Amino acid sequence: MGNGIVENLKFVWECILQVIYSDDEKCILCKSEIFDKECICLECKKRMKLCKDSFDIEFNKIKISAYSVSYYSGIMMELILKLKYKSNFKAGETIANYMISLIEENNIKFDFITYIPMNKVALKKRGYNQSKYLAQIISDALKIPIIHCLEKTQETKDQIGLNYSERWKNMCQCFKFVSNRVNIKNKKILIVDDVITTGATAFYCAYELIKNGSGKIIILTGAKSKV
Repeated sequence: MGNGIVENLKFVWECILQVIYSDDEKCILCKSEIFDKECICLECKKRMKLCKDSFDIEFNKIKISAYSVSYYSGIMMELILKLKYKSNFKAGETIANYMISLIEENNIKFDFITYIPMNKVALKKRGYNQSKYLAQIISDALKIPIIHCLEKTQETKDQIGLNYSERWKNMCQCFKFVSNRVNIKNKKILIVDDVITTGATAFYCAYELIKNGSGKIIILTGAKSKV
């Protein structure tokens, strides 16, 4: 009987703790209350302007397939800015979950996942690579290996404020494939980034993989702007 009383008391205590430390939180965007494990509320979800179709990034007669979850505006823009500049990793989890859904809905197949690298100065300043963070969540969820095979060898100007041709010139020859880390020959690879504008950054990363023998490259971002 004593054990039964103890178990009942433990159950009551756990119920009290659940009330005190409820998992119910507020939407990370509008601060309204939510009652599930999501980070944004239903109303914010409804305002997301989702992209339905794939698109191509083409330069010098080379064409790369790409997908984006949403346009870079409204809700998605807020999520990306929170992840990128406010270290809000719940925003990152939300973006990554949308990316995972897109992969599953479009039945996108690949052997490896990689991401857009940052140079050492920028990485030290921010403390983390938001694209790597998104890629890791996708890798963990889909059980597909993430490979750290690209390096950014040159410090570049911020793409913000540059026109189309300046963006392409700014990214040219600043990425390097690290060949001793993984064999990518004929492997289908997903490149992850937070947002794509002209496509220059993603294209040159893809081109590095193609030059080193990869199979098909697919680019996936949380948002797209002018592409």
